[in-house]
Amino acid sequence: MLNRSTLRAALQAKPDCLTPQQLEKLAGDSSLKDPHLAQCSRCQTELALLMSFESSEPLPDEGAGVAWISARLEQRLDQIKGSPIPRKVDLSGEAGSWISKLFGEQRSWWLVPVAAAMIIAAAGIGFLHRSREPQLRADVGRGPVVYRSQEIEVIAPAGELPEAPKTLQWKAFAGALRYKVSIMEVDQEPLWSGETSDLVLTIPAAIRARMLPRKPLLWRVTALDSQGRTVASSQMQRFSVQLKSSRSARSADGAVSQ
Repeated sequence: MLNRSTLRAALQAKPDCLTPQQLEKLAGDSSLKDPHLAQCSRCQTELALLMSFESSEPLPDEGAGVAWISARLEQRLDQIKGSPIPRKVDLSGEAGSWISKLFGEQRSWWLVPVAAAMIIAAAGIGFLHRSREPQLRADVGRGPVVYRSQEIEVIAPAGELPEAPKTLQWKAFAGALRYKVSIMEVDQEPLWSGETSDLVLTIPAAIRARMLPRKPLLWRVTALDSQGRTVASSQMQRFSVQLKSSRSARSADGAVSQ
């Protein structure tokens, strides 16, 4: 048995192989001879395939297949003749249907560009309305809107603390005569407030006693002018007192007893 490489080499075209036109002449006239054809297996194969293709003899099962196709066509002849012309597929689908219902007949389609212009105008008005107010907001609490240019910078307290803070501190704000400071629960329920002209305010001992471990609290400072009007405010600050470990508590008690 020939292997694949040997068969491929035998059927590979050579420079002196016959052209399709020469093979066609040999297939049409069996009396013609060619010396190359007698010794070239490729050309012999090509000639045999060409003669088989041009042969009018049907294959053994070809007649049965043709008969079955003819019978099916005869059975559906009336259906084929009376079938309506297929309509074009509406690629717009449901979108086209609601547009048609909205604008009605063809004489109303002139409203489409008018409606599009109205939609674009409404979107532009909404965009301009939203862009009037600066986006850099410092606080979104219950108080008035505060922007970055009107913000007071705080110093302390903030975050988790080893003990309850004694003071609230912040930096000076230009144009402020007094400062109002408020301490609140996490739901912004007022806990205590005070006013001062300094940049630090002492927290009363009674308020410090209510700063329990792990209980978060909020505070904020507001700058007031000479007429008591708000000119600036800080962001809402959050702080809490850490829970002391039992070892630290025992150490503290020992130091007190000594």
